[in-house]
Amino acid sequence: MTYRRPKLYPKQEQAIFSTSRFGVIEGSTKSGKTVACLSWIVEKALAGKDGNSFWWVAPVYGQARMAYRRAKRGLPQNFYSYNESELTITLPNGAVIAFKSGEKADTLYGDDVYGAVIDEASRVREESWHAVRSTLTATRGDVRIIGNVKGRRNWAYRLARLAESGEPDWHYAKLTAYDAIAGGIVDADEVEQAKRQLPDHVFQELY
Repeated sequence: MTYRRPKLYPKQEQAIFSTSRFGVIEGSTKSGKTVACLSWIVEKALAGKDGNSFWWVAPVYGQARMAYRRAKRGLPQNFYSYNESELTITLPNGAVIAFKSGEKADTLYGDDVYGAVIDEASRVREESWHAVRSTLTATRGDVRIIGNVKGRRNWAYRLARLAESGEPDWHYAKLTAYDAIAGGIVDADEVEQAKRQLPDHVFQELY
């Protein structure tokens, strides 16, 4: 079986697939950050070994389950095994992708993780970021931190500014709705309609 990366528009691919260990991507809704990161974590896991853990961490269980279902839909059914109760996907090489909730940081400690995505990071508890960071220490695993810009008083915003300042081994990228329009995955009229209908601060945050 041959793996082929899903088609991504250039700015989307550059944002997620940088060579830096740490990546922070501030992205608008429907700009393609989730599907690109699902591709990224699958590729990391395919390059892993039997028993290696890779994590997708979302703010709450329901969002983790949505990402899990999207990942399953994107992979051939005869390519992997899965556990519905634990929200895990096991690839042919034995690497495991686990989809987890960041609601309780204490549940995230202990494992050695070889790669992680923190989804909707500005809505994830800072203590959960601390836990995920600790799991990457022994493995020197990579991480992608993605989400909307939701205020300036949160850990994700601070790390975005750190990455943007040129911190070694960190990469920063921004994906807007207008990037998604140019990439052909969002309709321009839909974005303009949202701009008219939403308060300006909400539009700036989400798009």
